[in-house]
Amino acid sequence: MSALLFTKAHSFLERSFAELKRKSIALDKHWHIDHLCFRTSTQENYLSTKKQFEGLSKLLIESEVNGRLISTFKLEDPILFHEWEIDLIEVPAPKKGKIVADGFEHFEVVCDLTFDDIKNRYSRCKFDESGLAKNLNQELEIIFDGFALKFHPLSLESVINLETNASLFSALNSSEILKTLKSFNPLVAGTFPLNVNVADSDVDILISGNLNQAKKIMQGKFGDLSDFKCDELMVQGEPTLLSSFSYHGIDFEIFGQRTPSIRQRGYLHFLVEERLLKIGGVPFAEKIKEARLSGIKTEPAFAKVLGLRGDPYDELLLIQKKSNQELKDLISSL
Repeated sequence: MSALLFTKAHSFLERSFAELKRKSIALDKHWHIDHLCFRTSTQENYLSTKKQFEGLSKLLIESEVNGRLISTFKLEDPILFHEWEIDLIEVPAPKKGKIVADGFEHFEVVCDLTFDDIKNRYSRCKFDESGLAKNLNQELEIIFDGFALKFHPLSLESVINLETNASLFSALNSSEILKTLKSFNPLVAGTFPLNVNVADSDVDILISGNLNQAKKIMQGKFGDLSDFKCDELMVQGEPTLLSSFSYHGIDFEIFGQRTPSIRQRGYLHFLVEERLLKIGGVPFAEKIKEARLSGIKTEPAFAKVLGLRGDPYDELLLIQKKSNQELKDLISSL
């Protein structure tokens, strides 16, 4: 990236982390800073900032959100800051009636805690919970002087992978599956957000809470679909609800347990797979896709490419809390 933008990004992160340290706020080593947000004060500045980023990055998407355009760029060379490599920059156009300064405003972190866990851990902080109203990829914001820190379960790039898959995203929205199951903390996981899906892939959604109630709600909403199934079974010694159906040509599978969605094995697998794809880049992703196309399921595909021995599902859990540097070393040793 240009020297000036690189300098601004580092200066912003240095100031932000100095404030976090002053307030005794630490981020776990296995969490992922998935993007920075660069605010613009006018429409003219939005367009000129877009032009700056277009010369040193790839525009992943420009979409309208709440009446204003937001562009997301993937940098050719990531921002290196301590143990993190940040390669996505979000550039929103200004909201009408809201005055902001040009420059980096907040950064967002993918973590493996529930929102209640985050509020308890950082109980002395000031939170903005407006992002919890979202159906897809809810977010919890901590507000500081001069910047903000947001937590969410799904990286921005994974969200974009969903949004740019037109048929999938249309089915996800028109089915209202996330809205219907919102009280059960639905999380989209699996191969589609990772962009390693194959022809027979389905959309995986993890839920948690009262399984009997969830079953009744799904039967009421989707029970008339010809291929709707909803079974109760035991998985890893825990009562589990497994439902599946096809909607507008897209196959959905809903997996429910009492364990919070973000702590379920399937989502912990997803989180480490998401980081591995980010750290490994295109060469690593191509190896995963090749394994998937040969008929290997997702977790076994990652285990095979990484050379992990033993049960693939257990092995991925063992590396889930490794730092980004440790994962980078693992991939480099292949």
